[in-house]
Amino acid sequence: MVKVKVKEVGSALHPSEIVVAVKTVSGTENLVIDRRSLKNDSIAIGHPIREEDNSYLIELPRESQSGSWRFWVKADQLDFSEERLRA
Repeated sequence: MVKVKVKEVGSALHPSEIVVAVKTVSGTENLVIDRRSLKNDSIAIGHPIREEDNSYLIELPRESQSGSWRFWVKADQLDFSEERLRA
């Protein structure tokens, strides 16, 4: 499972949820996640959908606050370590 780096930016309406920011190619996207999903400042996203020019199209586990699910992120925002261990 591939992970994307995130930064905690605040609390959400429910005590078990937090708001995190994902750094994208075009800026930053915020989304609300379950606090237990955050591990070592990253969240699991599955495998990227597409790769192009050192950027990856990813799908987040929940809809962002802007209403989108998919974003382009730079390769340095992803952690492939667990994926490589399985290969």
